[in-house]
Amino acid sequence: MTPEPTILDSGNIVLWNADCLQVLPTLEPGSVDCVVTDPPYVGLVGGYDRANIIGAGAPAKQSAVSIGDEWNASFEWVAKAKRIARLGAIVFCTYHSLPETATEFTDWRRVLLWTWYKRNSPPTGANVPRFTEEYIWGFAKAVGLKWDAVTQTLIDMPKLQAGWGASPERVIDSTLKAVHPTQKPIAVMLRVMEVCPSDSSILDPFMGLGTTGVACVRTGRRFIGIELDPGYFAIAVKRIQTEIDARDSTGPLMRAQERLIP
Repeated sequence: MTPEPTILDSGNIVLWNADCLQVLPTLEPGSVDCVVTDPPYVGLVGGYDRANIIGAGAPAKQSAVSIGDEWNASFEWVAKAKRIARLGAIVFCTYHSLPETATEFTDWRRVLLWTWYKRNSPPTGANVPRFTEEYIWGFAKAVGLKWDAVTQTLIDMPKLQAGWGASPERVIDSTLKAVHPTQKPIAVMLRVMEVCPSDSSILDPFMGLGTTGVACVRTGRRFIGIELDPGYFAIAVKRIQTEIDARDSTGPLMRAQERLIP
């Protein structure tokens, strides 16, 4: 049985702590304008050791091991999400699943491919290259998204740092470790959502810590988020509500312009 959603911002934000494969079939066809999501990546291989140097001296050195596919990722969610989206989708992926992700949207128009250049990516590991890019497909189902708002398909932006020199918006635990391994910068989500009209509704079936929802509040868009992990979900609700409170305390001018900068 699908649990009841958490409703925020007078119904503009609807959040489910559940499996998206259970929630998506309950949503009305065409009930959101665009799917914007960073799903678990299909085909990842974990266990690679990397040292991430984030400052000077031993306390600033942090080791990391790539997580691989701990979520048993698949593309089962795609058909269910496509039924709900009215205009299109924006989907993150890595080189592991770049062509496979596109194939899942063969019946939609393949409009563009953003490259997110993460100039502060971890260094190489044992026989492992340094991956400095992540990719984001843009797919059109119908006319209505503002693809001409994209003036550059390269997003040159550091990834969120954890550890001793953690980025201000990075969610970390008491040991300075990242709570979520793939938390996206709000600025990246703001960039890719420029193609979505300002009054549009956004669906993220893999909400994680709620970054897409924060970006939606910041730009006045409606948001539906789904997240299976209860710990991630609780953090997402808190982050989104904090953004709502900040918006309401700063007034309409800040909401319209200044808060576009994280």
